Amino acid sequence: MNTINVISYYWNVFVTWLTYYVTYIFEEFREFSTVVQIAAIGLTFCIILILWTLGRLIYQWFRNRRLNKVYKRLDERFGNGVRFILSPETKNNMNRQEELQALELKESDLQGKNILKDYRERLCMSRLIYRARISEEASLNRRKNLQILLRIFNLQEFLEYLINKDKMRLKTEALHMLRAFKLPINPWVANQLMNSKRNRVRRLAMYASIMSSSNMDLEYFESEFFDDNCCLYDEIQLGYVLKRRKSARRKIPNLAILALKQKNPSTQCVFIRLMRQFNQKEYCSELEELFQLNSDSQLIEEISRTWGYLKYAEGEDLMNEVLLTQSDATKITIMHSLTRLGTGRSLGTLLDSYHNNGDPKVRYEALRCLWNYGEEGRDKYYELERTATAADRPLFEFFHNDITKEEIPLSKSDAFKLEYGENLYTVV
Repeated sequence: MNTINVISYYWNVFVTWLTYYVTYIFEEFREFSTVVQIAAIGLTFCIILILWTLGRLIYQWFRNRRLNKVYKRLDERFGNGVRFILSPETKNNMNRQEELQALELKESDLQGKNILKDYRERLCMSRLIYRARISEEASLNRRKNLQILLRIFNLQEFLEYLINKDKMRLKTEALHMLRAFKLPINPWVANQLMNSKRNRVRRLAMYASIMSSSNMDLEYFESEFFDDNCCLYDEIQLGYVLKRRKSARRKIPNLAILALKQKNPSTQCVFIRLMRQFNQKEYCSELEELFQLNSDSQLIEEISRTWGYLKYAEGEDLMNEVLLTQSDATKITIMHSLTRLGTGRSLGTLLDSYHNNGDPKVRYEALRCLWNYGEEGRDKYYELERTATAADRPLFEFFHNDITKEEIPLSKSDAFKLEYGENLYTVV
């Protein structure tokens, strides 16, 4: 009996049982009210739904158990070889014969047949290589080894099959793998997935296809969808794909323009932080109007950090103008940026920040900035220390204690906070 006949047989059994059960209920409850009859039939369908759900859970359990067995078997056979090929200690230019030797295979094993016998083995082998790939921090430099490895097992064709034919969960998993393996994505499939109702799938499809030869894909970052749904995931992925573009010697877009096109201040801050990552000092002037007309403290802080880190001296006067009107946290950020510029024009502003603030933390940071503001700043610091009142003396005592030490240079992280890892492949 073939599979179709077996399915047909059990389907007929199910329909017969369901018909009998509904008829039985109808006959048994004929004398009762309509509400009771409907409740009885509804209870029947609830029982069917519970049985169906239980059946799905049991099927999923058996399926996962079977996949785990296949994965474990493949890991025992090929796992050490795969990890060796992608290991940081392995040379990057291994040839096919060397990889076959690491996998304990011969060329004759590949002639006229596939090492992986079925769908399950291909899926598990893809997962095995994917996990080995993303677990090795230095495996970024093993791209050639990876490509040969995928050709040995014919996995590129399999992953393309998954994103074309399989379920959405496996489509998404295959896209993650293709991105990690840096393999081309079918543009038609990517465009189809970008129309998905699931935000996660739409994001993944966009970031998977963003390395295409056209700059049209960057229009995604100007869309309302991106502005409304931007989160840490997007910042991580955006930084990653832009770094990929830079590695491919393609022009990085004007991130200041992308920031201005957003309406959400949090989304604007994403692009402003990325300007620091990609050293886009030439576009800093385009943020001046946004800095002047905006009252969002988060946005003012990010622009100040960017100007300070990129040494944009033209923005110094604007920061001096708004410093005393900002919150305490924003004042500290602006003072750090002015200190990084170190032009000598903001010495009076730093002194005002010390004299005209009641918050000890702001006054301490003003002293810290003066100490690091060249010789003139340090002279002012010593002058303030000599004339300090009894109430101000604890600030200077804290500045010179064994914990903070005498010299406290402004670290790079005070003006530039990296928000994502450089070797990150994907975020689920």
